[in-house]
Amino acid sequence: DRGRVRCPGPRCGGVRVAGGSVDRVSCCGGRRFTSEPHHDQGRSTRVDPGFGWDRPSGRAVRFTLGCGTDFRVSDPLRAAAHAHPDAPALDDGRRVWTYAELDAAVGRMARRLAPLGAGPGSTVALVAHPSPLSVQAVWAVPRTGSVLAPLNPRLGAATMERALEAIGPDLILSTEHDVSDMALEADWITTLDDLPRPAGGEGGADATPEPESRPFALLWTSGTSGDPSAVPILASALEASARACVGRLGLTGEDRWYASLSLGHVGGLALVHRAAYAGCLLLVRGQFSAEVLAELIERDGLTHTSLVPTMLARLLDSRKGESVPSTLRCLLIGGAATDGALVTRVVEKGYPVALTYGLTEACSQVATAPPDLVAEKSGTSGLPIDGLELRIQKDGEIYVRGDTVSPGVADEEGWLATGDLGRLDGDGHLWITGRISDRIVTGGATVHPRSVEVVLEALPGVSAAAVVGIPDDVWGEAVVALIVLDPAGEVDPKALMAQARERLSASELPRRIELADSLPLTANGKTDRDSVRALFLGLSHA
Repeated sequence: DRGRVRCPGPRCGGVRVAGGSVDRVSCCGGRRFTSEPHHDQGRSTRVDPGFGWDRPSGRAVRFTLGCGTDFRVSDPLRAAAHAHPDAPALDDGRRVWTYAELDAAVGRMARRLAPLGAGPGSTVALVAHPSPLSVQAVWAVPRTGSVLAPLNPRLGAATMERALEAIGPDLILSTEHDVSDMALEADWITTLDDLPRPAGGEGGADATPEPESRPFALLWTSGTSGDPSAVPILASALEASARACVGRLGLTGEDRWYASLSLGHVGGLALVHRAAYAGCLLLVRGQFSAEVLAELIERDGLTHTSLVPTMLARLLDSRKGESVPSTLRCLLIGGAATDGALVTRVVEKGYPVALTYGLTEACSQVATAPPDLVAEKSGTSGLPIDGLELRIQKDGEIYVRGDTVSPGVADEEGWLATGDLGRLDGDGHLWITGRISDRIVTGGATVHPRSVEVVLEALPGVSAAAVVGIPDDVWGEAVVALIVLDPAGEVDPKALMAQARERLSASELPRRIELADSLPLTANGKTDRDSVRALFLGLSHA
């Protein structure tokens, strides 16, 4: 029964509901509890978060076991295998694993990793695209007591070397398929395809995980400061993020989510937890492909996926003129500033788009606007997710506080300075206006590049824009813009400048406009402003 969660404790006498209704919960005391809060005959209870499923809504909810048994949310896969073992969990296009089968495979992998150096006190790097083996490793590594450190196989050699030096892994894992796609010596890597069986055989229990205060994962990120670093992610933060996303998007066990993002991206890692938490099916097809995504939408009943704007644009190019199936419920867009014109175009074509603002230090989503709100207010990131608070400083910087914020990155009151700029409208919806480090000071005036980009991208014939500041002897910094034109149109740069002059202030108006076939992007799909700046500086010295 997918609505039932069985308590593993030997003396449990009750369940206290703390945030929703559980359709049916069985305790070892033999009782069944529904939506009424419960204390076992007045006995004191320790607050240990666990979760179950509200069958009518399909949403995961939290509860407390009266016996104090810790039915840990740090391993929602194991809980999902208890709750609905026969439900489909993972699909790679060739095979479908049930939750029970996936949980068993993860247990076997954890036992095979332990003799190789995985265990309490160790850190294990995972350099692989989404696949059955890499998803199993996401769960198996923490079961050994190790800290997981997923990395994007597409990182450049220098960045990969810097990340590994900062993380200091005791073991590096990948797959045979991914080894050829990365800037690493193959001799350093243990492939998941042929892990040696432990000498004692496959039996035995998984290793005991480290305490909850120990990170579940370390994620390599450019960070709120702009200085790359390894950010610790707690299991409790992943659980809180999954719970909030399930509620905001209304995920159910019937949904099918395509894993399009790298596991080294916080959105990719959070998705693995989210799918298990919701009890839905995770579709893995390796590195992102717009053609694969289009096929999943058209033939496989895909309901959800997460995309950065570049991926979204590629999807549109691969599905020109085709209708949107009713089975598709949500394209969750985040990871970079989203082109307003692109969102408008996508919504007009009938795609259900949700816009989200998030960051690694807050374990992915901070605020999310579901499709109905995006259709009404294109450009907003919506309300903060459950469990998070937002505050806008006088200078416009966004501050975040709540359950998903990583340890060590917030001030004494728990507030995280994001480095991003935004505003809240009268309904409390968040609008992103830029990033502090991107601000341009020209002639004493402050210019926010994203505000200029939005105007430029709204001009006829413009597909994308990147605005940066470059040194200028007179103005301090000069505003310049790199423009990508719509392939279907022809626009003269002088005509663009004339149109821009009508819509921008004198300080915002680009002093130079250059055309390009595409914008340079980082490995996570964000505009690489350093590369744009270097391009203009190179042209200046040519």
